[in-house]
Amino acid sequence: MAYEVQMRQIARQLISKHGNLAEVHVVSGNNPCQIELLFSDGEKIVVGQHSGRVDISMMKAGYHGTGSRCFHVFLEEAGFQVTFEQIVDMEDGTVLKR
Repeated sequence: MAYEVQMRQIARQLISKHGNLAEVHVVSGNNPCQIELLFSDGEKIVVGQHSGRVDISMMKAGYHGTGSRCFHVFLEEAGFQVTFEQIVDMEDGTVLKR
């Protein structure tokens, strides 16, 4: 549960700095992971290979595990209406818009 709390904090920090999360592009959800986060100020952050630290690089999609739970709570905190099951079942190429 600690990871999820930290993902919520990270989401709030990024939104405070860059405005609302406007779009999410799941280029590849898992192995390798590439998730693009597009914020309202134009900032684009690419989530890729896990850094080994507790940060957004933990987020993944398309499988049932910690990375999907982290991605789910991050998106939920950012105002996206998506269920954990949708994250688990998410396919490469998925685009989410607010």
